[in-house]
Amino acid sequence: MNSVNPQRRAKIVCTLGPSSRTADQIEALIDEGMDVARLNFSHGTHDFHRELIRTVRDLSRKKRRPVMIMQDLQGPKIRAGILPPSGLELQAGDTLILHPEGTLPKLSTHGRLSIPISAEIALAVASDTQKGARILFDDGKIATRVLEVHPPEILVEVEIGGKLTSQKGMNLPGTPLSIPCLTDKDLEDLKFGLSEKVDAIALSFVRSAYDIETLREKMRKLTHDLPLVIPKIERQEAIECQNSIIEVSDGLLIARGDMAVEIGAERVPNVQKNLIYSCNQLGVPVITATQMLESMIASPTPTRAEASDVANAVFDGTDAVMLSGETASGKYPREAVRTMSRIVVEAEKMRDQYSRHTQIFPMPGSVVDAIESSAAGIAHQVGAVAIACLTHSGMAARTLAKYRPDTPIVAIMDNESMLRKLGLVWGVRGELITKIVATDDLFAMVESVLKTNGWAQSEDLVVVTAGVPTLKRGTTNMIKVHRVGVPSERNPRT
Repeated sequence: MNSVNPQRRAKIVCTLGPSSRTADQIEALIDEGMDVARLNFSHGTHDFHRELIRTVRDLSRKKRRPVMIMQDLQGPKIRAGILPPSGLELQAGDTLILHPEGTLPKLSTHGRLSIPISAEIALAVASDTQKGARILFDDGKIATRVLEVHPPEILVEVEIGGKLTSQKGMNLPGTPLSIPCLTDKDLEDLKFGLSEKVDAIALSFVRSAYDIETLREKMRKLTHDLPLVIPKIERQEAIECQNSIIEVSDGLLIARGDMAVEIGAERVPNVQKNLIYSCNQLGVPVITATQMLESMIASPTPTRAEASDVANAVFDGTDAVMLSGETASGKYPREAVRTMSRIVVEAEKMRDQYSRHTQIFPMPGSVVDAIESSAAGIAHQVGAVAIACLTHSGMAARTLAKYRPDTPIVAIMDNESMLRKLGLVWGVRGELITKIVATDDLFAMVESVLKTNGWAQSEDLVVVTAGVPTLKRGTTNMIKVHRVGVPSERNPRT
């Protein structure tokens, strides 16, 4: 049974993996409401991801539901290397030598434990680290303090102990790192993603707007059809220059897991709200991610705290909420998406009561901003059942979503790739047509799309925005209130 709720506005991102790799498993996620399929390139081969991409594309077309594919690049591996199978039990007061994996420590090992760390980052980390800095392992469960630095080796003392096992992540809160955010592996993965025409690239380890521009420059050398760029905000440096990052981005992903280790979990809620607010002001789609329904990896139901977390992200104004292990490796991937959708729908019933009421004004001099902000107000005033945006690039629909209309947004497009790229945009449904027709047939075509999908019935009022008479890209200049099933000469005029 298809349980997608047509009233849901916030989008759902699902990470695919071993629990969601077959056609039947992926079809179930689409049926429950997956809008964006996230491919995590920290895991899996190119062949594995290629099969996922093709399955998602085939099912999306079969079910006539656009599903965006987002490639999440791994970024630099700041982590411990290979340790004994049983791991190492670290005690407070232990002294550790952090050295490049595949080498023997140059520092004396007498009375010290040697811990290999990823060779690709060892020298850069040692060069950036200073005495007194903190180095955390395993999401902050193990804490150490730097005693001495002898690049590429670092001597640290354990402050909070625990069992350290192979490949656990490292965090250096408060230490700006000079490591490039694109590794050799990322560049190979990027070439693969572009060849498979993914719709968006999520960029890990972002610190400034320069990182986004660097990625775009590399992509321009490989393709003319650029995917969206979605930086992941997880480090203090990125938070400090968040506005400049948002201004050059196509979207934003709030990576709350690494962020909590970097800046402290107590700061994450305020940073989340601030990032969402800033994105909303500029009309940049924002994803709230990490541990949203974490308990559903092993349980068919979420905790009350998790339900509140999802709802509060909706109240904050997030465009999308994301599932990670819940759908990638959990026991209940379908149930997790269904639960997420239900929580979002319930939260959105109270959106006007609990959301921050900050008026967003059209950008001065922008015709499309003026048209779409007016369309949102007109649709509310006349009780329209939909706002239909005829758009080549999707910009009109994306601009309209910025004003958060209480009327559903329908993007009618003639470009499948551009339609999929609206998968993260709040409140937008999409329909692919062969071509956007001339003005004489415009409203008949809009009626056909809306009625075929059950989005409007005869006598319903709809608001239509388009660019007339040319219908060319970037020419949105018209609003019309149209009554479905009534000849044009008896309809309200523009």
